[in-house]
Amino acid sequence: MATVVTLPRLSDTMEEGVIAKWRIKVGDKVKRGQVIADIETDKATMEFESFDAGTVLKLVAPEGEALAVGAPIAVFGQPGENPDAAGAPAPKAEDKPAKAEPEPAKAEPAPAKAASKPEAKPAQPEAKAEALAAQTAAATSAVPDDGDDDDEDKEPGPKATSQGTGPQGQVDRGRIPASPVARRLAREHDLELGQIQGSGPRGRVVKADVEQAIAKGPQARPAAAQAGAAGPVPTASQAAGTHAADVDEHGRPYISRPDRTVKLSQMRKTIAKRMGQAKREIPHIYLTMPIVMDKAVALRAEFNLSVDGTKASLNDLVILAAARALRKHPRVNAYYTDNGIVERGDVHVGVAVALDDGLIVPPVRFADQKTLKQVSIDVRDLGTRAKEKTLRPEELTGSTFTVSNLGMFGIEEFCAIVNPGEAAILAVGAVQDEAVVEDGQLVARKRMRVTLCSDHRVFDGAESAKYLQTLRKLLESPLSLLT
Repeated sequence: MATVVTLPRLSDTMEEGVIAKWRIKVGDKVKRGQVIADIETDKATMEFESFDAGTVLKLVAPEGEALAVGAPIAVFGQPGENPDAAGAPAPKAEDKPAKAEPEPAKAEPAPAKAASKPEAKPAQPEAKAEALAAQTAAATSAVPDDGDDDDEDKEPGPKATSQGTGPQGQVDRGRIPASPVARRLAREHDLELGQIQGSGPRGRVVKADVEQAIAKGPQARPAAAQAGAAGPVPTASQAAGTHAADVDEHGRPYISRPDRTVKLSQMRKTIAKRMGQAKREIPHIYLTMPIVMDKAVALRAEFNLSVDGTKASLNDLVILAAARALRKHPRVNAYYTDNGIVERGDVHVGVAVALDDGLIVPPVRFADQKTLKQVSIDVRDLGTRAKEKTLRPEELTGSTFTVSNLGMFGIEEFCAIVNPGEAAILAVGAVQDEAVVEDGQLVARKRMRVTLCSDHRVFDGAESAKYLQTLRKLLESPLSLLT
């Protein structure tokens, strides 16, 4: 019997996913545990190992389309079986009929004026033309956007007059009549609906019209469409007369370029949702402290000369020091709930890793109990596999505190957003040579600024300051981190 394969939940916060790449095709034989697809989730792109075995009868989900968790993506079974017998696949978004727009309220007929009033004048031809154009626009807007282009072409309706209309009777006032699918395709390919001739009733732009414009390519499209929504480029005299700032010193107008809409990845959607939630719900407090890193830099250089070849970064030292400091300040290693503040028993330090699609935070588990060598190995392994998108779902969750370092980009200091489910995040800046006054003498020191960004509901500024003092003591006397 045919089996429907559904989109799995690959992370605890995953609500929808995208088939980034199919690893199988119709007719292939699949074994349990075989990787059948790469799925883009809210955290990363992960390999999906099949829970079922059989022959691939049908691939329901196309690559690149967002689907809800539990939606059918494929059908497995025996060769010759009917894949549709296993259950009807979910329809694509563009096949769903759009709700018809509500018809505009019919205007109540005005009461006839008494014939005895001589000042009543017959309607002028211009007024009649405007009324006729308005009636035509209202009739066009009342046509339901059902997304079925073939039915649209056969739909009867009154023909638009030449007054107030564009090509083939398309109304040029207000919204351009087009089906929902045509509008979506036009947006995805940066096309102006106004530059596409509609073949539907009353000049309505349908899916076939947009596909034809896409097939022609950018060279074959109207020049006005390529110029973008800004319209024709003004002459130098026009620009100088009305917008003097839009021309260069030679009087030549600047080139206007169209905007570009970038499709949201699943990761970026989740980042936007969670960071928006964090800024709305978490009252942030920020404290910055400079730390002298001369001894830490020297210790790192000596450690990297060790015979086993393990290399440590300054960020590894910061992660280890941050984890050890959390032992003495358990309130920083906590999170807020309506029922009380939960202080975590374990210390799992999340390491922010920047990817092309966004930011992920895999944790170094039990970081306070590890040596510098173990932290260095874990951080390098997590970073490499994060960029290769081979981290397992359980390796992307569970952090109790986060370290975000932008020092490698030359950032001196910054403020970060606390991740929901944590109470603080440490923002680490660059190590720089600075002039420092010590015992009345001006000396050169390597200094680094760190900012503790914390949830004011969990602890106050005094606790933040105490944590930073402990962190500074550990980094300025780093030999204690080797024990």
